[in-house]
Amino acid sequence: MPAAERHRPEDVHSGLPGLRALPALLRGVSRGRHQRQGLLGRQEAVVVTTLVTGASGFLGGALVGELLRRREKVRVLARDRAKARDRCGESVEVVEGDITDIHAVRQAVGGATTVYHLAGRLYHPSVPVELYRHAHVDGTLTLVEACRDQTELRRIVHVSTTGVHGVTGGRPASEESPLAPSNPYEATKLAGELLARKFCRAEGMPLTVVRPGLVYGPGDLHLLGFFASIERGLFRVIGGGRAWLHPVYIDDMTAALLLAAERAEAIGRVYNVAGERPVSVRELATAVARSLGKELPAGSIPLWLANLASDVFTVVPGLKGKRAPLTRSRVEFLTSSRIYDIRRAKSELGYAPRTELEEGIRMTTEWYSRHGFLRGSQRSMAATAQ
Repeated sequence: MPAAERHRPEDVHSGLPGLRALPALLRGVSRGRHQRQGLLGRQEAVVVTTLVTGASGFLGGALVGELLRRREKVRVLARDRAKARDRCGESVEVVEGDITDIHAVRQAVGGATTVYHLAGRLYHPSVPVELYRHAHVDGTLTLVEACRDQTELRRIVHVSTTGVHGVTGGRPASEESPLAPSNPYEATKLAGELLARKFCRAEGMPLTVVRPGLVYGPGDLHLLGFFASIERGLFRVIGGGRAWLHPVYIDDMTAALLLAAERAEAIGRVYNVAGERPVSVRELATAVARSLGKELPAGSIPLWLANLASDVFTVVPGLKGKRAPLTRSRVEFLTSSRIYDIRRAKSELGYAPRTELEEGIRMTTEWYSRHGFLRGSQRSMAATAQ
């Protein structure tokens, strides 16, 4: 039995506030009232419609763009119709509603042959666990329940996170590695994944789970602060910068999602997806500095000093939350190794990451500059205006 199945929900959630009720929720998931038969054997012609939840986000928006380039009919579920139109374009059908609104979700999945479930909430230490649970657990349950009776459905691609493994250390985590989420975001993403797997297994539904690593590229604002701090000369590596991260460029990640929806052997499987190789924090920061025409300062800050500084910043007026130059969560990100074994995705999906780190960072920096997110680009635009 895979390690992911051996871990009881109680083990995963017991240490995180507000998540202790999730095991009961998982036990209450569908008992398999009927089995779907012949999902891949139906030959009648159908209108191919692809549903994407979370299309207003970075990865979801990139996926929609690629689906449109492939001339697929795309439908999105979004809370804000105008924002979805702005992000995805006028050719996309928009169903307005929250991921927990069963009526909106049923309308969205109606007639869809493929469903990509990316709706969620990004990690920030100030977000209450209830909001994560609403998006990642309640939303997932609503979606799979709505999909249950869709006879046209060929695949559900549930997008989880490699964060379900928590901190991996120096050994790459495979899909069978222990599940040890370290914060409410990761714990609720894991709860949503386990719920989807149990529900779809009981109902005979064609589910594939994809766990993305650290996704970056044009359109991403999650790592903008990292780039900006290096541009301004404020960034220093912590503890020697020896921790390992496993970034994956947006185009490679999108390709993996498409493969997960297409390959018959992917049904019922889970895939960790990241770039070709992990990189140290120092190597990543050096690549960003080089793309900005900067030199990364030598040396590093001791871990104890970084933790002390982050604690001070949390109590200084005007420097709390997003404005603080250093927080405990950022220190943890920069000093904890999270790396993954992607051999299953390569062998079963044919996944082949193509974007080298230097090239991906260069294209990301160029996008930030074109859109005025970096100080250098702002000075350049001001000079042009004069």
